[in-house]
This record gives sequence, structure tokens and C-alpha cells, in this order.
Amino acid sequence: MDLREKPGKVQKFLELMLRFRLITLVVMVVASVTMLAKSWDEMVAFPIAASERFGMWFFGIENLQGLWSSSQHLIVASVACIVMLFVFGGLRAGIASVVAPLLFFVALYVLGGGEDMAIPMYGVLAVISLVLFLFVKMSLACMLFPFALLWIFLGVLLNLLPGTPDVPKDLVWGVSSAFGFAVSMAYALVAGKHLGAGVPQAGALVKSAKQLLVPVLVGALLLDVAVSVDMPGGIYWPLSVAWFVAVAAWFYVFLFPMSSFGPWERLRSGSRRVEMKDKKKKGASKKK
Repeated sequence: MDLREKPGKVQKFLELMLRFRLITLVVMVVASVTMLAKSWDEMVAFPIAASERFGMWFFGIENLQGLWSSSQHLIVASVACIVMLFVFGGLRAGIASVVAPLLFFVALYVLGGGEDMAIPMYGVLAVISLVLFLFVKMSLACMLFPFALLWIFLGVLLNLLPGTPDVPKDLVWGVSSAFGFAVSMAYALVAGKHLGAGVPQAGALVKSAKQLLVPVLVGALLLDVAVSVDMPGGIYWPLSVAWFVAVAAWFYVFLFPMSSFGPWERLRSGSRRVEMKDKKKKGASKKK
């Protein structure tokens, strides 16, 4: 009698994504290069316009009441995302969900709409993340460089979204980038925890992605709704639906399999620790 727990549909999907990660890599590279070649100005305009919008919003806030009235939907959605990452990902993932967006907004503030600053700032991020990726034994270091590459592809997906002149795609890009950075760092810390417990690399990554399924999907949906209800022309449903699908696909179809190219194995503990719930399952199986 086979007492092993059968994998569910989510786990089978994640394992399938790992098997076809080379195809995913080729699609990402080809799409990114093609879009950068055809729409370079539009791609660079995302961070510049987002930083200008953030600067005007930040300096326009006079008190807490003004902060709430100007962005109450985004505040509620953001707090819900953070709470979910604390609940499903643990303490370290929750802290990452706070720190990562703050760092992103600081970068937007430093950018300040400067057209000559966007590419150098991204270059600095890419170089630092690559050095950490190659030489630093940390879970965040394993994830930062793949995120830097997938960040460009996120812009590619958002650039393909349907829209109208009233749709602020720079706001969509800013919210998506902050959320993507938060869940990516949370995912890295959760994976590092599983590896520290002795779980093999593939198993740790699959368990981490599965563990963050609710925060990623529900969080993306909440942020989608929060931004959509404040659109100048009202909710534009084609954009809202496509945005949610794009963010979900970006994380699970592209970021997750691309993260498996990282040097995660060096983080794995030599001995595997057995959790209490696993012990209970084994005890129940022996009694049967």
C-alpha cells in the first residue's frame, strides 16, 4: 500500500513549470528583446512617469487625512497583502513584504522623473544583484538577480495590456513592481527556510510557491481592484482582467521557474529536520 501523499493540481502545475523552464527562459528573452527593440521609449517611460507621479503624490500629502483620502483603496489592499504574507509566509516573509516596497518607493523618489537616471539605476541594481547571486550565500541573493531580469519582462507584459488614454499605465507598473518585488523577496525567504530544514532544491521551491499561492493571487486581485476603482474613466474591465492574469502569470509561469536557475543548493542543510506535523503523519501511518 502506497502511503505517500499524492501531489495536488497546484503542485503538479508547479513541477511542470520547472520541467519546461528552458522554454520559459527562451520566451522571456525573445519577448523582452523584441519589445525593447520596438518600444524602447515606452519601456523607459514607465519608471520615469511612475517616479513623477509618486513625487507629486508624496509632496501633495499634508496630513494623515490627506494620505487616507488620496489612496485609501491602495492602503487597504496593501495592508491586506502584508497580513496575508505574514500569515502564509511567516515572520520573515511578512517583514520582507514591508521592506521591499519601501525600498522600491525610495528608488522612485531618488529617480525623481530624471530621464538620465533610469538606466544607470537599473544598471547598478543588475550589477549588485549579479555579484550577490554569484558570491553571497543568502536566499535573497539567489532571488534578486532573477527578479531584476524578470522586472524587464513585467514591463513587457504590462505594455501589452489593453488601455485607453485615461488609463495610467505608469501607476499600474508602479503597483505591480512594488507587489512583485515584495512577493519575490518573501518567496526567497520562505524557500531559504525550507532549504535550511534540509528539503531538496526543487521541493523547497515548489513548497514555497505553493505556500504563497493565496497571498500572490488574492493580493494581485485586491491591488487590481484598488487601482481600477480609482481610474479616471471608471473601471476598465479589459485592463483589470488582463492585469490580474499578467501578474499571476509573471510570478508562477515565469518568475518561479526562472528562480530555479539560482544557486539554492548551497543553502541546503546537510541534515533534514522533520516537522511535528510530519511526525504525526508517520505515526498515524504506522498505527494503520
